[in-house]
Amino acid sequence: MSQDSSLHDILEQLARQEQADLTTVGLDESLPSSAGDLFSNDYLSLATDTVLRERFRRQALAAPLLFSATSSHLSTGNSKGYNALERRLQRFFGYPAALLFHPGYNASATFFASVPQEGDVIIYDELTHISCRERFRTSASRRVVTYRFAHNSVTSLKECIRNVLHKHPRITQGNSTVFVYLESLYGMEGDFCPLVEMVQLIEKLIHAGRSHIVVDEAHTSAICGPNGSGYVSLLELNDRVHTVVHTFGQAWGFHGGVILSSAKVRECLINSAEHTIFSPMLPYTDINGLQSRLDIISGDRGEEVSLSLLWLIPSSSSVFCIPFSPQKIPDKLRQRLNEVSRYAHKQLLSALKHIPEGILSVEHLSLETGARRDIGLYSPIIPIYTPLAVDLSDYLLTKGYGASAITYPVVKKPMVRMSVHISNKEADIDSFIEAVVEWATKQAQDGVRSVGRSESNYVEKARL
Repeated sequence: MSQDSSLHDILEQLARQEQADLTTVGLDESLPSSAGDLFSNDYLSLATDTVLRERFRRQALAAPLLFSATSSHLSTGNSKGYNALERRLQRFFGYPAALLFHPGYNASATFFASVPQEGDVIIYDELTHISCRERFRTSASRRVVTYRFAHNSVTSLKECIRNVLHKHPRITQGNSTVFVYLESLYGMEGDFCPLVEMVQLIEKLIHAGRSHIVVDEAHTSAICGPNGSGYVSLLELNDRVHTVVHTFGQAWGFHGGVILSSAKVRECLINSAEHTIFSPMLPYTDINGLQSRLDIISGDRGEEVSLSLLWLIPSSSSVFCIPFSPQKIPDKLRQRLNEVSRYAHKQLLSALKHIPEGILSVEHLSLETGARRDIGLYSPIIPIYTPLAVDLSDYLLTKGYGASAITYPVVKKPMVRMSVHISNKEADIDSFIEAVVEWATKQAQDGVRSVGRSESNYVEKARL
């Protein structure tokens, strides 16, 4: 088929411009993996967990059905096995109702496309991930107004709420709702939300029943809280945060997501959201995979665990039971992750403190926002900021690391994002830091490159 057309010419010109502006990174081949994985979101290393793999294999071999659910939630896809998984997630996270989605991105997208109504307002953190901001535009098309506040600033949120209440008297009158969207752990910046303080402020300024707090737990699901139930549960805010979104593409080592909220919100999503009306349900392989992961995440990995999974056959009321022998695992997953994260914070900050900020910076570590020392929690995400992010990632690739530069429009400041896993040894972290320092030292010796035209374009775009 001929590729010559004005459209292809335009796309080629756009690609060249983005490359000149440092706003795109091409990856035509898979990244190397000879060095340790310090870049994926597989925080609990479940993707390579042999116990989980064996558990899933045994379930899959014994399960009566494996593949597609063949239909949507409102039709035959609403199986007993699917309902059993939703009820289990509902109990695990401690909310009145649960609704599964695949992929996880569709969870928040569907919520904001369906739940906020005309006249409502959405308030969000300025560093909310760009994919989330795209979801708000769907709501804006239905005359839902959006406002943003300075990143993790309680003071800025206070000013924003006061401004919203002044401009939108319908809220005070009880005719509209303010939706406040927060992330428990910001996936690019790696810092925790001051959630308790923000919830208290929202409750103080907005009358009861006129606000709706939504917390995205993509990067805290399974890594903290009672049995891995998340940041909101850790802070005991389940009764004060109205909707929580957990996605399974990070610590769960899987895909998909779940919305935890009220029964009324769930009903709205099922009956009015295009995704749930027209998309087929999770295939049975995914139900199986999530059940087996939940066994691991919610169990105590430092003690003997004896579990039986109940597989409900969709076409009958009978129950198929798969017994498992006890497994003895030496380390508790979340405890190990916190230990490795704390070590990475300490070592990286120490190693880079003499590197000029014009070359590298790990600013959030110095501000200590990547750690909640009051509750003993460390972020597994550490952004290494550098205007030469592409150069740094290219250098790390030569060392066998699967690093990729993250640039505009994904983030305002270019970076290489480090994320630690329980499978990382201290020596793995030391070797990576050594490679970063080696690159930075060479840059310093060669002289910090002045910001050229392309970097200026980058900075200008990032301000928009």
